[in-house]
Amino acid sequence: MNQSTYIAPKIPEGEEERLAELYGLELLDTASDLRFDRYTSLVAELFDFPIVLITLVDRDRQWFKSKLGWNKSECPRDISFCGHAINQDSLLVVPNALEDPRFAGNPLVTGDPHIRFYAGAVVRGPTGHALGTLCVLDHKPRHFDEVQCTRLRHFADLVENEIAHCADLLALKGSIELSAYYDPLTHLPNRELLMNRLDQLLELANVESLQVVVLLFNVTGLRLINQSLGTHAGDELLRQLADRLQDTCPAGGSVARLQADELVLIFPVKADSQREAFTHKIHAALERPYRCEGQEHYLSVKIGGSLFPGQGKSAGALIEQASAAIRLSPEGLAEPVHYFDHAYSDSLSEHLRIESCLKGALARDEFYLLYQPIFSLRTGKMTGVEALLRWRCQELGQVTPDQFIPVAEENGLIVPIGRWVRKEVFRQLQVWCRETDWDITVAINVSPAELVQPTFSQDLLERLAFSQIPAKLLRIEITEHSLVRDNEIVDKNLAWLKEQGIEINIDDFGTGYSSLSYLRRLPVSSLKIDRSFIDALPASEDGATITCTIIDMAKALGLEQVAEGIEKIEQLAFLREHQCAYGQGYFLSHPLTSEKISVLRGGSGVFDFQ
Repeated sequence: MNQSTYIAPKIPEGEEERLAELYGLELLDTASDLRFDRYTSLVAELFDFPIVLITLVDRDRQWFKSKLGWNKSECPRDISFCGHAINQDSLLVVPNALEDPRFAGNPLVTGDPHIRFYAGAVVRGPTGHALGTLCVLDHKPRHFDEVQCTRLRHFADLVENEIAHCADLLALKGSIELSAYYDPLTHLPNRELLMNRLDQLLELANVESLQVVVLLFNVTGLRLINQSLGTHAGDELLRQLADRLQDTCPAGGSVARLQADELVLIFPVKADSQREAFTHKIHAALERPYRCEGQEHYLSVKIGGSLFPGQGKSAGALIEQASAAIRLSPEGLAEPVHYFDHAYSDSLSEHLRIESCLKGALARDEFYLLYQPIFSLRTGKMTGVEALLRWRCQELGQVTPDQFIPVAEENGLIVPIGRWVRKEVFRQLQVWCRETDWDITVAINVSPAELVQPTFSQDLLERLAFSQIPAKLLRIEITEHSLVRDNEIVDKNLAWLKEQGIEINIDDFGTGYSSLSYLRRLPVSSLKIDRSFIDALPASEDGATITCTIIDMAKALGLEQVAEGIEKIEQLAFLREHQCAYGQGYFLSHPLTSEKISVLRGGSGVFDFQ
């Protein structure tokens, strides 16, 4: 075979229409975007490929919207593999480029990056034109089976969803009237548009575990400025203030004018240190003198702040908190921003009360367990239960797990509480095994603080042996977030438990995107699909796509799939249609006492899908 030649990709029919859609989406030559970058990272980890790209095929070039493992941002179209892929219906797979006459002499094969394997799934725009691909590349030939092709196609569908969302936002931007959503003086978004953007930012923050900062700027003495210099001077100073906020607005943020003397800035951050750096930079910009009519002026601007999620869960609440912070701001404040602390004080007070009562809860025998049935979604048979910790405090009354579990994890009480849970589960299993031929598994939640104890698995196995309970009746549930980083002690504990016959479940799967390497590293038995994806089924297209992807991925890896939080018949129907193996939730059964579990097991023990 002559390896000095290659075949340039054909130009598809309707090329001008395709390019028109591509350009209209305004994606080319844009900055790195977390929404796309997370998919390249996920695909690289899941498929174990050194190079993963999201490409857009321009008129004469191929540009990378997201890239992992390739240091270039584009390459000529006439040598691009993706130029060929967009002429395919769905996928192009090249197992060995040196043996393919289209690519054997391609500079990308004979030179850097020395492509040998290529698989590209076509990514289409909202009107159906092929824009580019989600592709995986390797420096060595590889085999790519039908399951892998299907999974790559699923991820390409997710990329298409993100592009469709971008198109929706562009359409919204183009359709709104400037006067309805923008302040005529500063040309900043007004309150209505700000609240819409803040709502979207809060949704993103929930998914990506980000903090959202809301800063409210009040220009004190604006009326005096207008009276002494004239309203035109006051307006000019406000425009300059708006410009400075725009110039210093962090990536992903937005600036708006709420009313005459109040502006607001919202932005996401990952850490407190990042927030503090941004706020000091913004404050320094506002401190510089302003020029108006040939003179320098200084504006007195008070800044009130609020934080999501700690100081408010909704856009309205966060704005109100920031506004209140300005009113309560003490004189001579050293920090540039005064954050409203009333809600924090209430939260801290509640935290301290819970912590105080929690320390004696074990001694007072205030904890108890409920058991939520897990059913086969094929047969309706109860196949397992999850042990759920509950606390009825003498002083505080019923305290929810999301209130006391974080406190227990923070102060280390989760370790003795976890021991109590296992002891109680073993005692209950002894009772059930004496009563009948018990074959229902019990899942126990284990915190990260317990997993890092070097003797955790040994202690559990010794207690299990002492109780004479078969290991096959016990399952361990651990959160995805506790596994995103390698930890030798955690790995050894889980490996030893699995070796002794105890299955490992990953709880809240889908919320710890930062790494999926543990699925290859650890002896995982099943994935529990996080309820946040189940909640919106089947109406949410993204939730449906992600849920189906997790189900398919789990099956491909030989893992069981459990959907948690099933509360509606429509959710159950969707999961059964897509052949999810198991499910739990209020629609199937509320958490029950051990006595009611015995009754359920003694009866049919089957959920009637009719």
